[in-house]
Amino acid sequence: MIAERVIASAGIRTPGGGRQPAAPAPEPAVAYGATCPECGGSIRVNEGDRSIRCGYCGSALYVATPRGVQSFILRPKITPAKARLAAIRYIAEKTNHRLRTRHASIADLKLIHVPFWRLRGRLMGWVSGERTALVKIETASDDSAASQVRTTIREEHTPFSRLVFKRVDWSAPACVLPCLGLQGISLRTGFLDWDVLDDRKRSEHTTALPVRSERLVRRDALSYLKRLAVPAGTTVRASRFHFFDSRLSLYYYPVYLLRYGFAGRLYTITIDAGNGTVVRGDVPRKRRIGTKRLFFAPAALAFLAATWLPLVLIPVCVLYALDTARAKIFLPPHEWLAFRIDGILESEG
Repeated sequence: MIAERVIASAGIRTPGGGRQPAAPAPEPAVAYGATCPECGGSIRVNEGDRSIRCGYCGSALYVATPRGVQSFILRPKITPAKARLAAIRYIAEKTNHRLRTRHASIADLKLIHVPFWRLRGRLMGWVSGERTALVKIETASDDSAASQVRTTIREEHTPFSRLVFKRVDWSAPACVLPCLGLQGISLRTGFLDWDVLDDRKRSEHTTALPVRSERLVRRDALSYLKRLAVPAGTTVRASRFHFFDSRLSLYYYPVYLLRYGFAGRLYTITIDAGNGTVVRGDVPRKRRIGTKRLFFAPAALAFLAATWLPLVLIPVCVLYALDTARAKIFLPPHEWLAFRIDGILESEG
């Protein structure tokens, strides 16, 4: 069995056996120029590595104080063609086959690796306070002849204390991308084959930049685990928690982002590159006549009728008064109207 060696952070061992102070690295997260203490071979320590193996003698080496955060990346299992096909099926299904490929033009399809923080370790601590519970109390009436029972509800406060020993495997998104629709992924499953992200090949992948710092992530994880340790209805008076042997890592999960155009607008669809399911998608909605338009049409007709009807009746009334004055005989309105209509028909004939 190969014995484990320790690469100390205080200095780098030289092939001659001496020890010189470690020179500041150009990148604080990666150590260059380390040598194997067993055979003197050159070793590269990637960001966040805790254990490495010498490529020359095969010695297993343990990094005493790792620097930075180790990153892992998942290779996509779905090809761009399958992702495009899944998006086309999603559009047809959501639009009831009203929108097909010939109607929508796909603008672009990109593979993006979305970062997620993962914190593993052990949480130890204690919490104390008081627990509040609602108790129903039934009391009988003083009158023996009456069978009434009075019910009252009151609060009971009992002391509460608990010691917490918990293994932690917590994850959360490292960036905020609302257009992708990703809320979280399960990092505990063993069906995903994660590869260590090599810094020299980082430019080969399109990765979203983490915007949440390590300090903020640890604080959010601690507050979340505190809430899990305290049952509902408990008022915390004092608490103290601490992480032991904690390890913070970055996991980059692949998703396809497809954009297509329809009727002068761009829509986006997010496809999971691990299993090909559509995580989130925007589709054009069918145009519908709103209730405001349906109300506007009869309202407009009523307004026109109320506005133009008096304008039509005024000249009719004036003509009826003139004809009555000329004839010097009172004619009922219906007889006068029939007389006028007969005169118009005779003149046209």
